[in-house]
Amino acid sequence: MGEIFAGGPASSTRARRLSAFVHQTMSRARTVAVPYKLGEVVIGDDPFNGRREGLVAVKNGTFVGLQTADQIFFYDYRQLRRPD
Repeated sequence: MGEIFAGGPASSTRARRLSAFVHQTMSRARTVAVPYKLGEVVIGDDPFNGRREGLVAVKNGTFVGLQTADQIFFYDYRQLRRPD
């Protein structure tokens, strides 16, 4: 009959759990918190897209989708500001 070694799988499982925990923690640390909420009115100023005012419609990493009357323009969150 075959023998099952209890020590082998437990250590590899523990290593996988630790690796997954470290990976999740590092990905959360690298994620930038965009200071704008969905639906908030902001002004985007970019030399390529121009200056536009609209609502925050999409947040994807560091990019924010600014919805105007007919289109969505994507800006880096550092190019946005709240209206005065």
